[in-house]
Formats: sequence, C-alpha cells, structure tokens
Amino acid sequence: MKGIWGLIITGLSLVGALSTAATEILGSSLFPNERLQLTEGVLSKISVALQNVTISSMFDFGNDPTSRAVANNDASHRCKTIPGELLWPSDKVWNIFDTLLGECLIKTVPLAASCYVDWPEYNTTQCAAVAADWFNSDLHMEDPASIMLPLYQGRSCLPSPYNYTADCTQGGYPTYAANVSTVAQIQLAVNFARNLNLRLVVKNTGHDFNGKASGKDALTIWTHYLKDKEYYPEFKATNGYVGPAIKFGSGIQVFEAYEFAKSVGHSVVGGEAVTVGLGGGYTAGGGHSPLSSMYGLASDQVLAMQVILANGHFITASSTENPDIFWMLRGGGGSTIGVVTSLTVKALPKLETTTVTFNFTVKDTPGPDAFWSAVEAYLDNFETFVDAGTYGYYYIGASSVESGTDYAGSTDYYFRMESFVAPNMSVTETKTLLAPWFNALDNLNVSFTPWYNHADNFHDAWVEAFPQEYVGADVVKTASRLLPRSVFQSDDLRNQTFEAFKDAIIRGLFIAGFHISGTGIAVEPPTDSAVLPAWRDAITHVILGSEWNFTSSWDTIKSSSLFVTEWMDVLREIAPDSGAYMSEADLLEPNLQEAFYGTNYPRLYALKQKYDPTGLFFALTAVGAEDWEVQTVDPLPYSWNNNGRLCPKSS
Repeated sequence: MKGIWGLIITGLSLVGALSTAATEILGSSLFPNERLQLTEGVLSKISVALQNVTISSMFDFGNDPTSRAVANNDASHRCKTIPGELLWPSDKVWNIFDTLLGECLIKTVPLAASCYVDWPEYNTTQCAAVAADWFNSDLHMEDPASIMLPLYQGRSCLPSPYNYTADCTQGGYPTYAANVSTVAQIQLAVNFARNLNLRLVVKNTGHDFNGKASGKDALTIWTHYLKDKEYYPEFKATNGYVGPAIKFGSGIQVFEAYEFAKSVGHSVVGGEAVTVGLGGGYTAGGGHSPLSSMYGLASDQVLAMQVILANGHFITASSTENPDIFWMLRGGGGSTIGVVTSLTVKALPKLETTTVTFNFTVKDTPGPDAFWSAVEAYLDNFETFVDAGTYGYYYIGASSVESGTDYAGSTDYYFRMESFVAPNMSVTETKTLLAPWFNALDNLNVSFTPWYNHADNFHDAWVEAFPQEYVGADVVKTASRLLPRSVFQSDDLRNQTFEAFKDAIIRGLFIAGFHISGTGIAVEPPTDSAVLPAWRDAITHVILGSEWNFTSSWDTIKSSSLFVTEWMDVLREIAPDSGAYMSEADLLEPNLQEAFYGTNYPRLYALKQKYDPTGLFFALTAVGAEDWEVQTVDPLPYSWNNNGRLCPKSS
C-alpha cells in the first residue's frame, strides 16, 4: 500500500508483524488465535514501518510512560471523541488502522439502510429480504452493528412496516466495527480507542435487554467469530477443582456450547435462548440457565478466562492469577474492565432431561376465578419445584394471540409454560413432581394438555423445547425482580405476590417469569464471585413488561417506560432486600447499583477505577456507568438509550 501520508507500508499488517513474534508466545492452554499477541516488539516494528511517531503512538499500550498518544490522564473527564472533531481519526488514519488489523475493519451501516433511497446501499430486493427476516435472530447476530432490541440504539433505521419514521440515520449504531479473529487485533483496537478517546463497544451477538452492544459514534470490537473450543477430560483448576472441563472462545453461542458438550458426553450451563453468547455479558452478569437450579449460574462454572484489559494487555484470570479480575468478571457484569476472549468451564455430567410444555387460557377454565386459582397453585409449588432442581419459563398475559397483553382491562387471560425443565429426571419422575399442581388444575376443571419431551442428554431435550425466539422489535419495555424463598414461605407475602401478578395483567402489563434458583442443589456455590448475593436466595426471577405499537411516539414510550418502573415498586416492597438480574432488568431501575450488584458494588467500583481509570469500557447499567451520561438526541432524558454522545456526567 502506498500513498498514505507518503508512507510505503507494503506488506505491513498486524499478521505480518506478528509472524516472528507469535512463535515466542508459549502456553499450550491458549487457543491459536490467543497466541497471536501484540507485544512491544511488534509495536516497534509498526513504528519503524510507519515512520510517524504521532500515528504509531496511537497503538501504544496504556501503561507506557513514554507514549505520545493523544489520550492523557484527563481522558475520564472529557466527552468521547466524535466525527467532525479535531481528534477524530481522518480517513487516512482509519485506513492505516485497517491495514494493521489485516483489513477486517468494517464501516458500518444500519441493517435496514437498503430500504432508504437516500442511502448508497438502497436496494429494493435487499430491503425486502431484510424486512422479511427482521424478527429472525440470525439476521442481527450476523451483522457487526445491529442489536436485537433496537429501542436502545434509538429506533433510528427500521424497515417498513416496523419504522415509526420515514427517515434512516446511523443513530446508536457504531461507526466502525473490527471483525476480530485474534487477540492481537483486539489489543490493537483497545489501544487505538483508548489513546484517541473513542467510544468503545463490544458486541458478540447483540442479545442484550439493554442494548449494551450499541453506541453512537463508537468503534465496535466484534467477537462473534471467536469460535474455538477444546475438551479437557481432566482439568486441574487453581481453585482445587479436578475434573472434566471445556474451553470455549467467547464467540461460542449457547447452541454451539450445548452441541459440543453433548459430543464429548457432557452438559454445560448456558442460557435458555439459542442466540446467547456464552462468553460475553451473559456469563459476566451471572447468567441464569435451565440448569441453574441443579448447578448454579453460568459464572459459577468458570475455572479460568483469558482477557484483554483496558491498558491493552492480555492476561489469564483465575482464582490465583489476577484473582480480583477473576472475581469481578464472574457476576460483576460485562463491558466493564476488559474483553474476554475465552473461558474454561466445568463439564457437567451427561443428564437425562425431561421438558414439559403446555398452556391454558381463561376459555379453558370455568372462568377468571378458576384461571387465577390455577396460576396461584403454580406459585404455591415454586419451592418444591426449585428444590427438585427444575426450572420453569412461563408467560402470563391477556391477549387472544397469547402474547403480551392487548390493553388494560382485557380478560383474554392466558398462561403459557414455554418449558418446564427437569434435569436428571425421567418422564415418570417429572409427572410425580408435577402431580400436586396438575391435580389442582384438574380440580379447578382447567383443560390443558402437557407435552412431555424426554432425551438421555440435556441438549436433545433443550433443542426441542426452546425454539429460536423473535427479536428485532422496539415495542417492549421491561423491568424485573428476584424474589427470595422467604416470600414463598410466608402465606401473606406469597399472597401479595399472587395479587401483584393479577394486578399487573389487569393494568395492561404482561409477565415473563421463571422458577429458578441461583444455588444449584447438586453443588455449593463459589465464594470468590461477584454475583449479586440476592441470586443465592432467589427462587423466582420475574420480568414485567409493557407494549406499544411500532408507530408509537417517543412520548408513549416514555410514559410506558415510567409506568413499568413505577409498577415494579410493588415487587420491590415485597422483597426490599433482594435485587434484579442485571442482564434482564430495567434501564431505569431505582438504586441501580444496589439492585444489580448488592454489597459487591463498592469493591467492583474500586476495581473499575483501578483497571479502567479513563472509562474506556462503558455500558448503560454497567459498573461505573453513573459517572457518564449518553446525551441522547431522541426526545428522551439522557441515558435512556445509546443514541447520543457519551460524556462525563453533568454536575
């Protein structure tokens, strides 16, 4: 390549510069892509080739006292650099960055740009394909910038008929994305963003309830294709664990993890949804699973992980090596202090598993009283079900199509058991466990037809019971609460909870809930974990939601959002000492740090300041987020989505 500021850098790329250095990186436990690391030696080669100290210093590590990088110690007190500003990289600098990356830098455009005539990507055929596939998870997770809940990137570019406006703007979509495949590329991107004070976003799949993988004017590190995996029949962890383990690249998704675990005769803890990325914010935030009542949370399974920190250095974190980072990244949330490239987790026994799916509506009962009594009978059995190691994922609402709630006062009540999961149980054992509840339904003359699905391994039972979910809509706002065992051991509090469920539906909301424990019956939870302590006492995770139309105004969204937050005070009062699961929670949660992190927050915040003093890593609701604000360009209060400049919080 020639012509970039008069420089001749033919053959210069990160891959080329690494050709010699890579052989110096040892460690059989590292994946091949993790052995390709950025080093001071590699940076020296780049500096010599570029012959421009100003540009080469943009890639320096964060702890280099001689660096002449643009960033300085005051970066935490300045707004992130945006296009048009003096410090925003020129096209020539972006080209150099792309060359060093090995030409994996993507200039992103909104996924639906092909539907808008004023975009160069306008193409009616492509637009039709995008619109037809808009609610398919695959469409969004295979795009470097799109997220699965576009409300949180500003509803800025949606295809018809899902668009509330006739315009398409970049909105909260990042400006550039690095489609990384090696540790060195991630290190280079981290250093570049930190030194130039750019907003940095990390995206795996974009499956996040608060849109953490979006950010206006940002550079995205796209980890989706870090797909390596390796099985260890006997792994000796530094915490004393000795047994089978599996190492996964952070781009591995739940369905891939489950498939691989089955292939080697094991199970692993992962999410319910097909598209969840195992090594991203899911595990970092705790990660609940259909296997949690048996084996605990996803973060409990982690034995070691590889991480690139905000200073650009690549480390291993375990119970003895960088133990504070290991503690933080197991429950302290994603987008906080680093980019995880891989994690080694426990390989659990092969588990025969039974799942049960069924539904009933008010029309399948003698009337509303019988319907609600049937729901109440389920709550009465929460403790029993959790103590047997099972998991239930259910919906309650009022709609003729059995989805959401149509309007306040609707009496088209429905209960839908997406799946009752009974690990390590036969169909007969599962029927015995369910008998008290099902007998109650029979006595209430509720008509329902349970479908029992059984396999000799968890994967095969799960894949039948959990089809891929719809995404891509911007018409829902949710809040959540974990309710502890004590609520269901008290007749009064259990009755208050049941009455709250009824009230929510009557007032036009819907419930997506789980009976689940964060303390598995087959194991003891680890003590060196930043998981919200409320998870250890919880036996249900309750999500509450409100809906509107695709064409609804921002005023409607604002009022609906506030209503959801305010209504959740009912459950907060029932369980005042509990909290909320950060990955499926309310962006507007009151006392957010206490609700999402509990007593761990002071230590988490201190570690954030230690390892990321300039605030390179940011996400709404993440540790340290209270120091920043997204100055939204939509008619919403600051930090209600990611469509705005990121700045230190106004005094």
